[in-house]
Amino acid sequence: MVTVTPLDLLGQDERGANYIWSSDRTGEFMMCFRKAGSSSGQHYHEGKRAYKNPEILFLVSGQAALHWCPLGEKEIRVTHISAPAKVTVPVNIWHQLVAVTDCALIEMNSVEDVQQDSVRIWREEFEKM
Repeated sequence: MVTVTPLDLLGQDERGANYIWSSDRTGEFMMCFRKAGSSSGQHYHEGKRAYKNPEILFLVSGQAALHWCPLGEKEIRVTHISAPAKVTVPVNIWHQLVAVTDCALIEMNSVEDVQQDSVRIWREEFEKM
């Protein structure tokens, strides 16, 4: 299932806050900025690319709603996310991220990973399956 994990607060003072996380992933990643009300995704991953098995992203600012459903099921679930948080989406789970506020996220994968391991199914089509 999809998991959302708040990031660990390292420290905070009058300048702001610092958070930490660990990752064994290296290489090219994507920084995405989304405007409130916009949508990303409407797809699932088959696990052809290591960095999409699972898909990991970090919501670094703002709020989003992740709509998701395992393939073969009918009920689309909604998980609300507030930054800063790590989101893990296993393979074969259809998902769509909707920005509740303007937000920024880091996808721990490359553009090539997205192109080679994303099966697009628009929400309207998914709901008819």
